[in-house]
Amino acid sequence: MKNPLRHWRRSEVMRLAKRGQSQRRIARALGIAPRTVAQLLREQEERKTQGESAIERELGKPRTPRTSKLDRYEEQIQTWFEEYPNLTAVRLQEKLTDLGYDGGYTIVREHLRALRQEQRPKVAFRVVETGPGQQGQFDWSPYELKPGWKVHVWDLVLCWSRGPSFLAYEDTCQSTILECIKQSFERYGGVPLECVTDSMPGVVDRWECNRPLLNVRMVDFAAYYGFALHIAPRGDGAYKGKVERRFRYVEDNLINGRRFHSLAEFREVLCWWQEHHAMQRKHPVTGRPIGEMFNEERPYLQPLPKKPYDTRDVVHRLVDTTGYVRYETNRYRVLDRYIGQLLYLCVGHEQIEAYDRGVKRVAQWERLPDGAGQYHAGNVKETRRGRYDVDLLSAQLGLWGPLAQEFTGKLVEHKRYPGPELLWLLELQLVYSSDDIVRAMEHAQKYGCYEARGVERILKARSAPRRLPEQLAAATRERIRAAMAAHPVLQRSLDSYEVLRTGDPKVARCRSQEEPKSWGFSLAQAEPKDKGQDMEAASDAEQDPADRLAGAGASGPETSA
Repeated sequence: MKNPLRHWRRSEVMRLAKRGQSQRRIARALGIAPRTVAQLLREQEERKTQGESAIERELGKPRTPRTSKLDRYEEQIQTWFEEYPNLTAVRLQEKLTDLGYDGGYTIVREHLRALRQEQRPKVAFRVVETGPGQQGQFDWSPYELKPGWKVHVWDLVLCWSRGPSFLAYEDTCQSTILECIKQSFERYGGVPLECVTDSMPGVVDRWECNRPLLNVRMVDFAAYYGFALHIAPRGDGAYKGKVERRFRYVEDNLINGRRFHSLAEFREVLCWWQEHHAMQRKHPVTGRPIGEMFNEERPYLQPLPKKPYDTRDVVHRLVDTTGYVRYETNRYRVLDRYIGQLLYLCVGHEQIEAYDRGVKRVAQWERLPDGAGQYHAGNVKETRRGRYDVDLLSAQLGLWGPLAQEFTGKLVEHKRYPGPELLWLLELQLVYSSDDIVRAMEHAQKYGCYEARGVERILKARSAPRRLPEQLAAATRERIRAAMAAHPVLQRSLDSYEVLRTGDPKVARCRSQEEPKSWGFSLAQAEPKDKGQDMEAASDAEQDPADRLAGAGASGPETSA
């Protein structure tokens, strides 16, 4: 009932009135006014004679609407709202004041709020509850802990128990996403059957025909751990509402009222808060502690693989003439014999490893803070050398062949400061293969163009950028060619094939002593073959066996160093 006290007073007034007491005496006994007693007696008579519905009994009779100062402007307000749906209450009050409105701001704001609720009512949705170990949801949420310092909080929540896994990072790149998922699975001790997320970069490359196109590396990661990946519809936050609601709790209970001075401090407090607060909350459906239900869900998770997934990024960098490779404004020292060469950097959150083209590790460093602009010499002895050592750069380019050596010599003659140009040519290896660069040098030399800018223009017009698997295939091709040179494969005698066919060595010996005869038909009498098949067979015959073996390795699935 809307007003239980009024119903109690009405029953007491009727009880005392039946005893014959006057209205004044009843009012004095109940501590109310005499006119209230008369009104209650009148309402009781109306209920008996006219009846009363259950709605009126529970909620009371609807009140007569009060007049408002906005009533005379109702049509004009409706017109403005249809023309300007995003009209604010302040702007609406200004426009009404121009028409003579002398009321306050509060009734304008409440009236505009009622109009918006009528135009855009909330859409009801159904909460889906899954079984233990069935589903997990993950997402990011940024928080500005200081002016100019933003931290991204990660959460992967198990939908049945609501067990959370909070982590904090300053970036949201793909390697960080994979690392967060891996650490969350290790905390849980297992993997759910499916995970739901949104179209975050690193998970979804793009949308085509209203369908998400997943990133290849993310698909490989999901297949490695054995979970299905579902992408929520764009603009539908309620599709993964269990993880979205968690971030509001993080902001209200963890960040609110606390100050943090470093990322390490925030991570420490986040870990403590997760164990002592987030895990001790009551489950919104069962009312039991989340930590208790989380322990019950663990046996239903899929087992982890024996070896975790390597989430590090692999990038390639050129060693400059000072013996350093550059990554995120920091420089890392390598041995001098790798100057001018391409190295593959395997970048983790704590360490960076460098590999040569033979996928052999040549250096390892502790990762410096990104953007610090620092130098990491490691155990390599420092050598004093200028950034543009012309002799060293020319020697590295001369290893590409006589055409590159000739072009380099002409460039040194034509340029007053050839060092930057030579380094530019070496850095083109990051995008194009050395064979394409040499062909571009030959084309530029025909027109007397001895500068790196012209070579780069030719490459952009005529060559396609190479990918990491193609570079690894080139290194494999060199190793196969070197192995085949050390152990050459000799052509077998044709007599051995006759022995295999007939089984008689005498026949093979007689066949070898006979003069070569015609095969019984000429090329003119042969049936014409498909021209495309002839060209394909010729290209296969001319192709180096090492190239075919390396090409077969490159056509398979991509592998990280």
